[in-house]
Amino acid sequence: MYSMEINEVVAKNLIAYRKDKKLTQAELAEKISYSDKSISKWERGECIPDLAILKQLADFYGITINDFLNESDELKHPKQKKKFLRKQIIVPLLSVGLVWLVALLCFVSILLFANPVPTKAYLCFIYALPVSAIVLTVFSKIWHQKITNFFAISGIFWFVCLSIYLSFNIENLWSIFLIPAVLEVMLVLWFFLKADIKEKIFRFGTKNKKQKRDEKKLEEKKN
Repeated sequence: MYSMEINEVVAKNLIAYRKDKKLTQAELAEKISYSDKSISKWERGECIPDLAILKQLADFYGITINDFLNESDELKHPKQKKKFLRKQIIVPLLSVGLVWLVALLCFVSILLFANPVPTKAYLCFIYALPVSAIVLTVFSKIWHQKITNFFAISGIFWFVCLSIYLSFNIENLWSIFLIPAVLEVMLVLWFFLKADIKEKIFRFGTKNKKQKRDEKKLEEKKN
């Protein structure tokens, strides 16, 4: 792999990710509220989108900004890309499967060796629920899978409280579910707040760039 100018690298990645989504320049321009002329310039390598635009494009494609800055073999070889996507599914599932295997081994061990057998031996599987949610949270964070991350974090809230509720015979322990209910509302609000912040950053970046272009035109007219 030979060395390339950063403009060329970004341009090639922008083209590849757009085509991967089966979008024309005009369709992409409409989705990000930008002109197709600017997209054409970016893809020709004449200039690089500012950080706010790159962030919005990265979120739209489900990647990171670094993916635009590095020459990616995945974009050149569709088979490798599909293999990577399969890896994103298979690895978390195998990890969750391992959690449930451990839970099953614990359950079987209790049945075989405990005397008498505890009435709550089934809790081995209940405890596997929050652990599975934690595993999915980690992987979804690593691979920037926002929707999966959202539901995995929600699962942690509810499954931890479910584990506590089933583990102890305490009067009015049902009230513990009020905690994940409040946390769930906070999580939803945070999810939309982050989206709003990103939109404001994008608008600020676009406005700032337009303002600089207008100032440059005024200076050229004066000169």
